[in-house]
Amino acid sequence: MIWIISALLLFLGFSMAMTPYITQRGIIFGITLPKETDDITHLKKQYFNQNMLLSVLMVVLFVLFDKGMNVSDEKLSIIMVVFISLQMVFGIVTYFIANRKVDYYKNKLIEEGYQPNKKMVLDLHYRENMTIFPTWLLVAIQLIIIAIEIIITIKNQAIIPDKIIMQWDFQGNPTRMVDKTWFNIYSLPVIQLVMVFILSFTNESYKRGKQRVMNNQSVKWSQSFRKISSYIGTVIAVLVQIMMFSIQMTSVVPFLTEKTMSKIVFILIGIMLLTIIGLMVIYGQSGSRLDPSSVTPQAYDDDKYWKWGMFYFNREDPSFWVEKRMGIGMTINLANWKAVAFVVIPIVFILGLSFFIG
Repeated sequence: MIWIISALLLFLGFSMAMTPYITQRGIIFGITLPKETDDITHLKKQYFNQNMLLSVLMVVLFVLFDKGMNVSDEKLSIIMVVFISLQMVFGIVTYFIANRKVDYYKNKLIEEGYQPNKKMVLDLHYRENMTIFPTWLLVAIQLIIIAIEIIITIKNQAIIPDKIIMQWDFQGNPTRMVDKTWFNIYSLPVIQLVMVFILSFTNESYKRGKQRVMNNQSVKWSQSFRKISSYIGTVIAVLVQIMMFSIQMTSVVPFLTEKTMSKIVFILIGIMLLTIIGLMVIYGQSGSRLDPSSVTPQAYDDDKYWKWGMFYFNREDPSFWVEKRMGIGMTINLANWKAVAFVVIPIVFILGLSFFIG
């Protein structure tokens, strides 16, 4: 188990560290730039090294706490949460610092006569010529998994234990149990149904999201990226549902042992992490790593709508989805209340459901 957590910490650190190397072409730390200088290259390497160093340090400390100091599983769980939170906060803070440095450099270029590109390029056939995994099929696959799970649960009511396991330690031992009630029995399938909505709607974002292209070649990169992202997202969505299915078959319907369930969960998480790393390294955001030797045209400058190079807030833009500037995939327009509601409501629902369990 300790090595799984260590791998997770390394993955998180690597994901943060790779941020400046996988962003859209012409964008560095959330700022549009006409070219990359030696100073900018050094800044990117510095960001990578800082985040990876912290990640490796936390892994060493985590192993030390477990093997050298024999810290209890309960304390290890707390340490894991602290380390993951620290890695994310550190990555965001160092990204923000780099964003300010690049913004300062860009302002100096403007003072010297550089003119940002305010001309947006649109391809009217962008969505027509792009394919994604059919959303209806993704919904159907997930619903079939959930339906099988519910049927098995209903047919095996008699063998459901009086106490349902809700949490395990790193060794697979139960640490939290709740009484057998209808609410507790079917709370996980309800959460899965909410996940169907979130994961399927996210799949649509790759086709309906705002396009950001620079020339005909970048259109092909973007379409290729969104297509592969949709298929990878589909794989992840199905694996998440299978993972939750296996948890239901362990905690509620005792068909699987804790060890078997743990192996299934870790294997599925490993597959998901590998697919995400593959997307980052091979494609990059919006296909930025495809054909790296090609010339990059000057990008459309809409920096004023990107707060700290991370959050898109544009009241004049009706777009629901836009491509991320930090990380890989899609994000929302925070000025669009529908987009904000899409994110907030499911989170509040799941947290509320988790709070009332037991």
